[in-house]
Amino acid sequence: MITSALANRRTLLIGFVALIVVPLIAALAASSAATPATPRLPGVQYPQNYRDTFVLYSTVQRPDGTIRDLYINPVGADAARANRVLPASTVMVVEGYYALKNADGSYLTDADGHYVKGDPMPFVHVREKRTDWQVEDFTSTARSGAWNFGSFDMKSGADYDESLNICFLCHNTAPQDFTYSIGQLRDFGRADEPIYFFCRTTGRTACE
Repeated sequence: MITSALANRRTLLIGFVALIVVPLIAALAASSAATPATPRLPGVQYPQNYRDTFVLYSTVQRPDGTIRDLYINPVGADAARANRVLPASTVMVVEGYYALKNADGSYLTDADGHYVKGDPMPFVHVREKRTDWQVEDFTSTARSGAWNFGSFDMKSGADYDESLNICFLCHNTAPQDFTYSIGQLRDFGRADEPIYFFCRTTGRTACE
């Protein structure tokens, strides 16, 4: 009798638990099914409104009259402030300008010796660090670790038609994390303000 009573009580307990757990599992499954997964975007995407949502961490001035503003998204900026390696999901933007000239052909500068910006370059370059890249996401057979590159029209944000192979090949020789502006990022992290950098080389070669 005692054994039978215990068995009945165990059966009732199992049934009670099932009444609670089974509907809960079903509800969780339904909730998960109702929330679609975020689609993985192919290739590097143009970061809309990056001037408002990203951080300007450095401006680079070269002796050939070019100026480049370097931006990084908040994830990367926080890593720079903490002196950490740039994590996956870091996005960096490089936009360029040509310096204005004086009547004698020399470059116009302000009181600090900084070039005065003139016309923008027609494109902006974007670097993105991710761990889930697929082969079709790359426009070059070269690779720079977890980094990928994109080029976009300065005015519209549409894809800019140029080969990015040189971007990969150049950054493959960077001394750390395929990134040449690590020094500026560290200085920005310490000062928490944009770093103005005078580069001694011209064109798109690495600064010295």
